[in-house]
Amino acid sequence: MPMALVIHPNITGEVEARAYQLLATQDALSGNTLVVMPTGFGKTAVEWLVMAEYLNKEGIIIILAPSIGLVDQHYNMAREILKISENDISILTGNTSPKDRPAIWEKSRMIVATPHVVRNDAQTGGVALKDVSLIVFDEAHHAKGNEPMAEIGNLYFQANPRGAMLGATASPGTKREDILQVSNRLQIERMHLAKREDDLLKPYATEMHIENHRIQLPEGIDALISPLKNQLTNESEYLRRGGFLSAQVRLTSRAINEAQRRASAAIERDDKRGYDAARRIGDIRRLIRLIDLVETQGVKCALAYLERSDSERRKKNRKSARFLSLPAVHDAYRRLGLMDEIHPKLKLTKKTVTQGMRRHPEGRIIIFTEYRDTVDILCEYLKKDARLRVTPFIGQASKGDSVGMNQKMQREVLQKFRDGTFNILVATSVAEEGLDIPAAERVIMYEPVPSAIRAIQRRGRTARKSDGDVHAFITENTRDDYIQLASHNKEKKMFANLENLRRQARLPRKMPSSASILDSFSVKTSDGEIVPAEAFIESEKERLIQQEDVQEEEIEPELIQEEEIRLPQRPSSQRGLEEFIDLNAIESHLESAQEEVESIDPKKK
Repeated sequence: MPMALVIHPNITGEVEARAYQLLATQDALSGNTLVVMPTGFGKTAVEWLVMAEYLNKEGIIIILAPSIGLVDQHYNMAREILKISENDISILTGNTSPKDRPAIWEKSRMIVATPHVVRNDAQTGGVALKDVSLIVFDEAHHAKGNEPMAEIGNLYFQANPRGAMLGATASPGTKREDILQVSNRLQIERMHLAKREDDLLKPYATEMHIENHRIQLPEGIDALISPLKNQLTNESEYLRRGGFLSAQVRLTSRAINEAQRRASAAIERDDKRGYDAARRIGDIRRLIRLIDLVETQGVKCALAYLERSDSERRKKNRKSARFLSLPAVHDAYRRLGLMDEIHPKLKLTKKTVTQGMRRHPEGRIIIFTEYRDTVDILCEYLKKDARLRVTPFIGQASKGDSVGMNQKMQREVLQKFRDGTFNILVATSVAEEGLDIPAAERVIMYEPVPSAIRAIQRRGRTARKSDGDVHAFITENTRDDYIQLASHNKEKKMFANLENLRRQARLPRKMPSSASILDSFSVKTSDGEIVPAEAFIESEKERLIQQEDVQEEEIEPELIQEEEIRLPQRPSSQRGLEEFIDLNAIESHLESAQEEVESIDPKKK
């Protein structure tokens, strides 16, 4: 059956007509709006519709995206969807020569850019923001603090107080202050909230399941970790006795940072104890990381970490030499070198992968882990099975002996994954944001950490309508366990804050015209009839909205007890990896939970 399509003078491509997107467009055309919509339900389509209307107005349209890969995607989609010539739309990124940028600004009707370029040009006079009619902030949760997106919001409002801003994100943050910061920097007047359980969104979702695999550490790992934890306790108690570390039960990142501050203050006072404290704090950070690797990744990954420390020691790195000389660390290094991998996650990965391939022989599976060492270990292990065509996928940064993938290499790998040359993709969590990552029938989360969630958010463009599943590996009584519990129910808290702020919305600075805001839009229905957009919205409301009494519900935290959880539905129009599971909404919640984890923040790979 043909789908309903949006009709507008400046839309040449096919845009499916969805009532909830048209309602978001209506708000966005009424004043500066922050659209908060679940990942995969078409925030970008709302951006297209708003830009189509602004092509009827004077002024430049700017689309800001946080990465070059995402800029490329927006450019290509704008060319495909909008009525705009090749000469009128341009890309500006760090790859664009500064001497070429003035001419690009001069000739272009629409600019797709990374934020830092626009920020720099606005500050140096390379662009007059007073000539800009609309700025679209894609992934608007970046508009905080000293981020270029946030600074552009300030600069634009100063230059053109009547200019329009549209922000789009799946999660502006859990905390009220985070949401307010984004809203204030973008001069937000309206908050448009769309929830996946809303009646208007339900028809565009299919089933998606998550299974939490709770893993117990074998005795061999417990025996390995016990001396390391004793060493950690001894170092911590020494700092407590010296007044550098607070007398508290939990050794949190915040407590360690405070100890570091006290040690630095002591050094400034010429208190020699500060030097010893600083060295011990460095040892504590490394001990926590080593324990974390053994518990959540396994023997091989922990050994690789110590081997790098040993390499640094041989290069006269005193911090590494000191760390390796700790009795428990020295003994662990020796024992790890003699051990086979005994962490259950590795074999569980193989089992979960083979089950997935039996279910979907021609399907794709993506495995996420936070560490490049684990990527290498998993690839080597899985390649032993000839049925599994495995490839790594890592970020662009190179460090030491680890060489990153440039954007060309990343795209080649993804294309081979898409065409079936590879059917298993093992990826680190910081792969370039915005790359066109294909969908998969199964996703395996090797550990439930925020950075892996950020990877899933990355926008893709491949279509998929079948059900899928996600498997999360959680080692009990470790950092895995704590992060998983800390994240539960945070999305409800976010929406409670958003609803509260939405009710306090400011009046628009520029009142809409008396004519209907959506007058330029119409819809070609599935049976070929052309109807006004507002009439289509009303008919969809009548068709889809359940007539039920609305009950107010108190939000109370609850613990996850079931091993298998049926998550809210995922969009049937899923077109990329970030649309496989909507974890963007809890990204910022997990970042705050990190402060309570007995670990330093792992180095992002």
